[in-house]
Amino acid sequence: MFDVIFKLKFFFKENKWQYLIAFICLAISNVFAVLIPFIIGRIIDAIVTGEMNSDLLLTYSLQFGGLVILTYLLDFVWGYGLFEGAYKLQRQMRSALMRHFLRMRAPYFEKFRTGDLMARGTQDIRALADTVGYGMLVLMSATGFTATIVVMMGVTVHWGLTVAAVLPLLPMAYVIKVKGQQVDEAYEIAQKSFSTVNDDVLEMIDGMRVIRAYVKEADFIDKFKSQTSDLLKKNNRVSEISAIFGPTVKTFEGLSIMIALTYGSVLVVRGILSVGDIVAFQMYLGMMIWPIISVSELVLILRQGSASMRRVEEITHATDGLDLKGTEEAKTADNFVFDEFTFKYGGSEITNLDNIQLTLPKGKMLGIVGKTGSGKTTLIRQLLNQFPTGSGVFNMGTRSYADYQDPSLRRLIGYVPQDHVLFSRSVRDNIAFGKSDATDEDILTSIRLASFEDDLKNMDKGLDTMIGEKGVSISGGQKQRISIARALIKNPEVLILDDSLSAVDAKTEQNIIGNIRQVRDGKTTIISTHRLSAVKEADEIIVLDNGKIVERGTHDELVNDQGWYYDQFSKQEIKDITQGGDE
Repeated sequence: MFDVIFKLKFFFKENKWQYLIAFICLAISNVFAVLIPFIIGRIIDAIVTGEMNSDLLLTYSLQFGGLVILTYLLDFVWGYGLFEGAYKLQRQMRSALMRHFLRMRAPYFEKFRTGDLMARGTQDIRALADTVGYGMLVLMSATGFTATIVVMMGVTVHWGLTVAAVLPLLPMAYVIKVKGQQVDEAYEIAQKSFSTVNDDVLEMIDGMRVIRAYVKEADFIDKFKSQTSDLLKKNNRVSEISAIFGPTVKTFEGLSIMIALTYGSVLVVRGILSVGDIVAFQMYLGMMIWPIISVSELVLILRQGSASMRRVEEITHATDGLDLKGTEEAKTADNFVFDEFTFKYGGSEITNLDNIQLTLPKGKMLGIVGKTGSGKTTLIRQLLNQFPTGSGVFNMGTRSYADYQDPSLRRLIGYVPQDHVLFSRSVRDNIAFGKSDATDEDILTSIRLASFEDDLKNMDKGLDTMIGEKGVSISGGQKQRISIARALIKNPEVLILDDSLSAVDAKTEQNIIGNIRQVRDGKTTIISTHRLSAVKEADEIIVLDNGKIVERGTHDELVNDQGWYYDQFSKQEIKDITQGGDE
């Protein structure tokens, strides 16, 4: 249960003075608080014995008022220290989690669903923040404040009465321990269920157009009702177990008060205690209500914190399996060389790249074609360091690709993926993402190269047009061309287009390819595509099938060979002519 505190010791160490001051102020505040019943007891005794006068009343009033003011000031200091620390931990852990996410590659995100990662980065980190904020307050109350009250009761009133009143509270520890373990287990189950719901909601929102197109709204509503009902049951289970703590504590507390009143009355009758003593003692017992109840709250907080810590550690300790230890800085792109290169995805039953022999000279254009699942994107992912390096030789220049620093490699590459990732910003912001200091002139140049000028003219606000979340307000072809413009504005040493022209017409495609040819003289370009017209101008074209290069050459050479490339090109050419006639 207390393991979460030990795992967060790095945070307490970093903020030791803040927490030390908070704990000292809290301890002093507790001492001042327990002096108040003592003063009230003395006032009652003075009234009962007839010793009360104006001077004594003024003295007690000043003491009482001074203690209240000092306690208020101290409460402000420790309250700020503890709860500011909670927000500080949230910021620190979420920043660390975001850094971790940004360092991870594809294999990592295949292990966890997006909604699950979001749930752990929000609810679970908030539970940990509660541990270092409210949890520390409860811990001090359950231990330090309780101990202070017990000592004060024994010293200022009667030790025998104190022991008799406190003794019934001890069995409560066993109940709290047993139920605390059940809370831990139930809370973790509920959190997992929340992660599932969260992820499915994100998926539903992302696929809303498809859901509506297939008239599946009712199905998803029923599914969501079922999931939320299940989540409600699991959260209710946590609440049911947690609800036992309060009655348990109050039962033992009531027994303690009954003993105190009975035994205390006997001591008053015998003259051992005064009326003021017994009143002060009852006030002390009343003050113990919160610390005693806080024991149950402390258990809940620490149990939930422990469960959340395990969930956060699971995603922070998980890696993408890539061991990128390159130390050489890649200052410019050189020839790419694959020699007997083989790669297999983890868990795959087939070899995804098989004995690849390929040399791509610097400044040349390479076309990669093949049927779906042939290994086109897999080959590109090796250049992007998205998956572990396969066996065999993979060099850039004379050095192994693994020798280079990963960030320096990525700075050389402009990448346009199949799934175009656009941000909920303007056209300008999305294109300038490729070059942080881009001017409007740079942006307009890249728009021209991506053949997006006419589309931009039809947008009401031009470059300032908002494209919506993931580009929801623009067409697929417009998404592709904005993504291409974003890569071109970077003017990268290596430009990779991974099936990035599928949503544009043949004329626009040829315009883009022609522009790329014109402005990228001396720079390397790699185009992976299903439409063979996009690679007609490539210096070399390779045809992949089941991870193997089965054909290679220029466009004319492959057509003359009359293999798969020739058959596919002929079919696409006939299709383009037919569609052109229809138009």
